[in-house]
Amino acid sequence: MYAKLAIRNIKRSFKDYSIYFLTLVFGVAIFYTFNSIESQTIMMNLSEAEKNAFEMVNVVMSVASVFISAILGFLIIYASNYLIKRRKKEFGIYMTLGMGKRQISKILLLETIFVGIISLAIGLILGIFASQFMSILVAKLFQADMSEFEFVFSQNACIKTCIYFAVMFLAVMVFNTFTI
Repeated sequence: MYAKLAIRNIKRSFKDYSIYFLTLVFGVAIFYTFNSIESQTIMMNLSEAEKNAFEMVNVVMSVASVFISAILGFLIIYASNYLIKRRKKEFGIYMTLGMGKRQISKILLLETIFVGIISLAIGLILGIFASQFMSILVAKLFQADMSEFEFVFSQNACIKTCIYFAVMFLAVMVFNTFTI
């Protein structure tokens, strides 16, 4: 019952959720792209000086990805708070009909989970393709030989992205529960 209600609420509030959804998708794609650059095999054919420079770029990207995840976490909490404020009348009607705060929190939790899983999947797909373009860009920057370029999926970047995303969404779920 709650799942059907959550899906119906997402469909009905599509305009509001679309901005939230796109923000999540692009955030996941950027996060994956930054973390997957080290796995490209083109980068292995660099000279020693270029490898040192690439290592430095890799460290900077790792730090930037943590910074991006913090910003994305605050953005998700802000957008979630905005959606809750916009729907206060709807929650009031639910409470008038006899639904408790715990049930409303369950509905919001399910909505957050559904939107999060879909945006994670689409963001990872976009990130996989964006990382290939980023690899080409970095290879051209280092003037690396492009004859050995191949499509690479970074399992480490995928796992790191999923973990960071899960932690951010757990924080959002806790925040939503306290907001209700």
